[in-house]
Amino acid sequence: MCSSVKASFDSFAEFYDSWHDRWPENAKAHCVDILAELSNNQKILELGVGTGRIALPLSQRGLSVSGVDNSINMLNKLRSKAGGENIFSVCGDFADTPIDGPFGLVYTVFSFGYLLTQEEQLRCFMNVREKLIRGGLFVIQTVIPKSSIFNNAGSIEDFFDVSSTDDSETVMLVGSKTNLEQQTISQRVVVISGTETKVYSHNLRYVWPSELDLMARIAGLKLEARWGNWRKEKFTSQSSTQISVYKYE
Repeated sequence: MCSSVKASFDSFAEFYDSWHDRWPENAKAHCVDILAELSNNQKILELGVGTGRIALPLSQRGLSVSGVDNSINMLNKLRSKAGGENIFSVCGDFADTPIDGPFGLVYTVFSFGYLLTQEEQLRCFMNVREKLIRGGLFVIQTVIPKSSIFNNAGSIEDFFDVSSTDDSETVMLVGSKTNLEQQTISQRVVVISGTETKVYSHNLRYVWPSELDLMARIAGLKLEARWGNWRKEKFTSQSSTQISVYKYE
């Protein structure tokens, strides 16, 4: 589905790479290393491929990588990058996994929450299972919400620098409001440069590891591993993210 309903993700394309470059040093490199290892040289599919931050480095290692995203602007940016032509990409709703498999590895990095209902998220698990080979893996990285989301009040993140198309400094401010009943977080992203200010909408559904495990069991997948980061450090109550590895046996 590539329509006006998802238009906000199209507008994100202009600063998406800068936003994710806030990751700790070498975090992306560790992510690519682990995913390449887990692929076992089988075909790979990324759900929420965006501008190809992860898919391109994997493809550059000689791996066969495909991607799904609901933003045509994101995909156009991917296709314009060196090597982008080597990634087969489809604009659509990744809950439906609209690319023929089978795949040895399907993964999603910080994108699973863009499926805004439990039904969509479970449908994603079911469709991924249908596209996996026996022994194939589904890897999901999600954010673990801070305890402050339960105070029923909005929150504002700190300013941080993002790259700009001109010589002026550009910063971003993210305001969040949580709906505890639906497990959703509505965000307003304000991008301020020397010449203009832009406001974007951004929504996601947070999901706890135990809920992911139940969805996986319903879909016929088994938890193989869980880490707190791409260095494979143990997931604890202090972890800000979780990475779950599910296997289709």
